[in-house]
Amino acid sequence: MRSQLVYLTSAAFIGLAAPAHADPNPDAKFLGALNKAGITYNNGPAAIASGRRACELMDQGNSQADVVKSMTQENAGLTDDAATKFTQISENVFCPQHTWGIVPTPPTQQWSPPIDFPLPPLPAAL
Repeated sequence: MRSQLVYLTSAAFIGLAAPAHADPNPDAKFLGALNKAGITYNNGPAAIASGRRACELMDQGNSQADVVKSMTQENAGLTDDAATKFTQISENVFCPQHTWGIVPTPPTQQWSPPIDFPLPPLPAAL
C-alpha cells in the first residue's frame, strides 16, 4: 500500500513538471517578433516553417552564418540583415538551446602594472 502511495505521488509530480518557460503558442510569438522586427511575410505558416527549418539546420550542426546564408537562398527577397534577424528570432522562439551559438568576444581587460614597491617589515611575534 505504501509503495502505491509513493508511486502515485511520484506520478503526480511528474505530471506537474512542465517547463515554467514554455510558451503556449510559439508560432504566434514568432510571427509577432517578425512583425516587431519589421520582417514582412506573405504567408504565416510558410514563415513559421522556415523558422523551424532554421532550427533544424542548427540541430544538424550548421553555424548561424550558414543558416543565415541558407535562409537568404531559400527565401527570395530576404536580405542578409533580415535573414540574420529572422534566424535570431527563430533561435529565441523555436530553439533557445542554440541562442548562445555565437561566442561573444571576451571583454578587453585593462592592463595593470605589477605592484613594485617594498613591503613594510612584518611586526615581531607577540
